[in-house]
Amino acid sequence: MAREIRKTKVVADALRLAEVVMESDNPIGEIVGPAGTGKSMAGRAVAQQMGAVRIVPWDGMTRHQLLRAVANAVGIEGAGAVDRLLAIRPDEGEARRLLVVDEANKLTWQPLEALRYLADECGFAVLLIGTELYERQFTSGRTRELLLQLGSRIGAKRAATRHLDRAETVAHVLRPMFGDGVDKELATAFWQGCRRGNFREAVELAEECRRIMTANGMQTLTPAVLELALKWSANRRVAGSDA
Repeated sequence: MAREIRKTKVVADALRLAEVVMESDNPIGEIVGPAGTGKSMAGRAVAQQMGAVRIVPWDGMTRHQLLRAVANAVGIEGAGAVDRLLAIRPDEGEARRLLVVDEANKLTWQPLEALRYLADECGFAVLLIGTELYERQFTSGRTRELLLQLGSRIGAKRAATRHLDRAETVAHVLRPMFGDGVDKELATAFWQGCRRGNFREAVELAEECRRIMTANGMQTLTPAVLELALKWSANRRVAGSDA
């Protein structure tokens, strides 16, 4: 089942940034932010609404593995796929292919540099999405010099994600799940309970509230339901920290 894309500010900012990147002489941009703030949803929104290709790297992915993933995503397969990808030289005026790279923080400098080459030479526009671990490579003494060219291509084409405020939490999480019956006090308690608007945790907390309501034949979110869901959330975090 496709994950629902909600029209948050993060999604709107990502779509605007992608349009800027597509029109830029240096078509590389980045979205950076803490885990759980809706970056991946923004990347899926760009792929869906702008016809972009989206790939998600894994820890330790090599330059060759990344390029093969890109080649396969744009329909270049079989022996020599990477060489054929790197040999692409678009005709003047030909539309760029927009490539969204989610979890860019999984990549080392070598695959990141390969993405710069795709943008410089092969007719791609690239939108990099990652956590602060990705951004740290541009300031680390070990990799800063190696990523100077990529950083210069990105320039000011950057967007930062953040947690939802209380009103956004109501609009994009509570109202879609529970309708308009959630009062201000309960909405505030919910917002505080998901670490003041961490999008991923807000969705998980809402889903747990819904599960409790369904199990008890309830139609309305109540403070008691939220309290039980928050206990589940706290226990899950403790279990995760002990793993």
